Amino acid sequence: MTVFTASRALVPALVVVLVAIPATGAPQSPPMRVYGMRMESLFRRLDGNQNGRLELHELQGQRALQRRLKRQNNRSYLLLDDLRSRGASPSGPRLQRHFQQADRNRDQRLNSQEAQAIPWIARHFKRLDENRDGTVTLSELWRMQRSLAPPQRRP
Repeated sequence: MTVFTASRALVPALVVVLVAIPATGAPQSPPMRVYGMRMESLFRRLDGNQNGRLELHELQGQRALQRRLKRQNNRSYLLLDDLRSRGASPSGPRLQRHFQQADRNRDQRLNSQEAQAIPWIARHFKRLDENRDGTVTLSELWRMQRSLAPPQRRP
């Protein structure tokens, strides 16, 4: 019984250690690092029973996380790894898919003509082109999208 109590007490400490370890060995860009830290903080705050899982009842009011939970195959909970970014590049599969479909010449950049395939990018092309090279990369698009996201409340 004592061993069980001691191991149960170590679970929160283990979660903190695992949060500090990056998901991949690749260096992350500052916006992606900040995004990852915000998601990890949100996970810790929502994990009320501190079991390292987010079940549906812990996701009340978190529509994006509820949608992410619905996409899990044969699982009724989210893990911290489900919320982590997968490296220095954008991880939104829908964003990547639309970008790749619009990128006709497969150079990983959208020029103003290719951007017409995605109306939102076409309307904001000059603002999205941060380095003013006449193209929009997925990273530039991701940074703009992240900057538009509402800030997370602090725990």
